[in-house]
Amino acid sequence: MDTLIFSQTAIFRMQQLASCVYHKTGTRHRMATQDGMLALLRDAGSSADRDIRQYYDSFVMELNKRQLDMLEARDVSMRTPFYASVITPIRKAG
Repeated sequence: MDTLIFSQTAIFRMQQLASCVYHKTGTRHRMATQDGMLALLRDAGSSADRDIRQYYDSFVMELNKRQLDMLEARDVSMRTPFYASVITPIRKAG
């Protein structure tokens, strides 16, 4: 099984997502394990909560095609982001 590798920005977005899910649902996900990350993405991807959807969309927007394919191969159904709900991107230096 290949290891999931994400960019620093994607990890930041996933941490924001985990925090939002915890505050909204009370469910903690272990970010130190792949199973914890996958469970978080499964739960967040199926959530109807607006805030969770926004953080989920922000995370998905950071992924490339290879990463999306790896997640789908692990039974994480990646719904298409609602572009209107995406949180503003991280400010770029320059």
